[in-house]
Amino acid sequence: MSLSAATMLLWVGGSAILPMLPTYLRRHGANPAIVGIVMASYFAASVVTQYPVGRLSDRIGRRPVVLGGLVVFAIGSVGFAVFTGALPAIVFRALQGVGAGSVTVASAATIGTEVDPAERGAAFGALYGSQMLALAVGPLVGSIAGEQRMDVLFLAAAAAAVAAALPVLAVVPPARTGPPDPSNGGVEALELELLAGGAPAGLGHLVEGSRNRPSAAFAGVLVVFAATGLLSGAYEACWTLLMTLRHATSFDVGLSWTLFALPFAILSVPAGRLASRGDRRLLAIGSLACSAAFCAAYPLLPRVDLLLVFCSFEAIGSVVATPAAVLVLTRTVASDAQGAAQGSVETARTAATAVAAAASGALFGIDPVVPFATVAVVVVLCCAGVARAWRSLPADVAGGRRTARVVPGGAAGR
Repeated sequence: MSLSAATMLLWVGGSAILPMLPTYLRRHGANPAIVGIVMASYFAASVVTQYPVGRLSDRIGRRPVVLGGLVVFAIGSVGFAVFTGALPAIVFRALQGVGAGSVTVASAATIGTEVDPAERGAAFGALYGSQMLALAVGPLVGSIAGEQRMDVLFLAAAAAAVAAALPVLAVVPPARTGPPDPSNGGVEALELELLAGGAPAGLGHLVEGSRNRPSAAFAGVLVVFAATGLLSGAYEACWTLLMTLRHATSFDVGLSWTLFALPFAILSVPAGRLASRGDRRLLAIGSLACSAAFCAAYPLLPRVDLLLVFCSFEAIGSVVATPAAVLVLTRTVASDAQGAAQGSVETARTAATAVAAAASGALFGIDPVVPFATVAVVVVLCCAGVARAWRSLPADVAGGRRTARVVPGGAAGR
């Protein structure tokens, strides 16, 4: 919960500046092309740094990386308040992207290595739910403050990042704790390390089918994260355009984001618990399929009220995909590689968001149906890819039931 609180503080501060940032940049002389570059620099910086940052957290520990990310984000936010101009804006927005990406990756890696396996689903749900709750609150705060108070918002974002460091200092270990100790975690801890391929050489063959399991499992998780990124990118570029086409007011547009984000945030912890107990393959694939169906349906809805109702229900169906996928990741990657793994999948999601946002705007100009339908089809193909990658996952990784397990001494039992 402390990491979730830190994440929410950071994301509230970061998202509060979003509604008015393009207008603020225009008022300070930036042309539309520069505005686009500034906004894209956040994603570009995240794509470039998330994997290296994840590996760094494996080497030096999670706490220094989270705290470093908060400091970098704060520097970027203060920079916006102090300096104006196109180049400084690009640099400081990129610093915000580096900082937020570092915190996201290292926080997820912390949960993957420090939280008991039985509680990881709820913990991941709380982490991602806090991000959505922040997106429901932050833009509303920024819209109320308005363009004339952007300097205050930038400083408030920096202050939020500093405040977020307090719960991190309280709960995140100062250095990497290393693999679980079988004497302290029982058979389950040793079993997870063996499943991850992180056991000493020569022991991996004791688990049936383990030789190719990590790569297939990781590929499936990568696809799930990329699919969610594609959906996010399409909505970032086209949702407001679609709402405006249906004669929505500015309040309607803001309300639609809140109506999606709030149910998502409320259901995130229960969804994480469901992923801990249910079959993660069915949950992740079903959730992605649900999101694809809603994505394809939105441009066919003729009225604003229908769009508002549908986006609320989409949150209910889509909330479980990421917790289910990340639980597969934590059970198939060694504890000393969690940071690199989390960095890889977050990089895939961020890159997919950027690509989809860039392409969807152009496709919307052809026809409003085209970007939504295209992304929906690609997500369905992603579902097929995940099903293929995860078809041979054992039940103790996929969830839902338990199968043979490895015990110390190399004996297998039930």
